[in-house]
Amino acid sequence: MPELPEVETIRRTLATHLVGERLERVEVLHPHFLVGVAADRFARLYAGARVEELGRRGKYLIVRFAAGLPAWLVHLRMTGRLYVRETAPEPGDDPHLHLRARLAGGGWLLLRDVRKFARLYLLAAGPAGGGAEAGAFPLPPGWLRLGPDALGDELTPARLERAFAGRRAPVKALLLDQRLLAGLGNIYSDEALWRARLHPARAGGSLRPAEIRRLWAAIRSLLEEAIDWRGTTFSDYLDGEGFPGGFAIRLQAYGRAGQPCRRCGSRLESLRLGGRSATFCPRCQRRATTGDRVERPRTR
Repeated sequence: MPELPEVETIRRTLATHLVGERLERVEVLHPHFLVGVAADRFARLYAGARVEELGRRGKYLIVRFAAGLPAWLVHLRMTGRLYVRETAPEPGDDPHLHLRARLAGGGWLLLRDVRKFARLYLLAAGPAGGGAEAGAFPLPPGWLRLGPDALGDELTPARLERAFAGRRAPVKALLLDQRLLAGLGNIYSDEALWRARLHPARAGGSLRPAEIRRLWAAIRSLLEEAIDWRGTTFSDYLDGEGFPGGFAIRLQAYGRAGQPCRRCGSRLESLRLGGRSATFCPRCQRRATTGDRVERPRTR
C-alpha cells in the first residue's frame, strides 16, 4: 500500500500536470471505486471542472476543484494508480482501467487498479469535509479521527509523547495507528524504528522523552529522504507520471530479515505484532535498557 512518501510523490508529479487544468470530459468505466455518488452524476458533475490544487493528508490524495465543487479524496490502497498519460486505452481494452478524464490541454488523467481496492470519496467544502454540505457525501471510515500528518507541523515531539503516554501497545503498532499519526505503514515504521534504535515490541508508554525525540527526528528525516527518492517501489507503485520510486535500495530494515544489519552486522530478525510483521536488529534495537519496564505485546 502506498504510504506517505509515495502519495506525496504522486501529488507532486500530478500537480505539475493538473493544477489549473480543466477536465474536458470524465468517463467512469467501472464504478465500484466511487463511494456515495452514482457514476453518471459524477461524470456530469466534473465535466468542465478546473483543478485548483492537489493536497495530501496522511495516505489520502486530495484533488480540489474551482467553483465550489467537492474535492476528490482518493485512497489508492494496495494497487491503485492515479497518473497522467498522453494517450489512454479505449474502453474495454484494459479491464483494470476504472476512470478516464480527458484534459482540455491534451492528455488524460487515469485511475487504474488491478485488485479493485482503491476508493474515491467526495469531500465537501469546510474543515475536514465539514461546513454547510457536511453529510452530503459519506467520508472514509476514521477520516474525522485521522491524527496529525507525519510530516506536518502539528506533529511535534511533545504531541508524540502525549499520544504514547500510558500506552501498553507495542510502539510498532502505535506508529501504524492512523488516529495517532497519519501516513506511516509497514515499510516506514520499520525504518523509523531502526533509525531511532528502538525495538518494535517496546511498549509505547515505556519510551523516555529522549527516545521520543529521537523517534520523531527519525520519522521526519526518513520521510523527507524517501520523498527525495520518489518513494519505494517493489511491484505496483508508480508515481503520477508512471515512474518507479528509488528508495528501495536505501531500506535498512524492511524486507531484510535474515540479512546483516548495515549498522552493526548482526543478523536482522522479524516478529509478528498484532498481525503485522516487524523487522529489526536485535543488537541495535535492544528490547529494553536498564530501568525500562516493557510490556509483552498481547495478541488478540
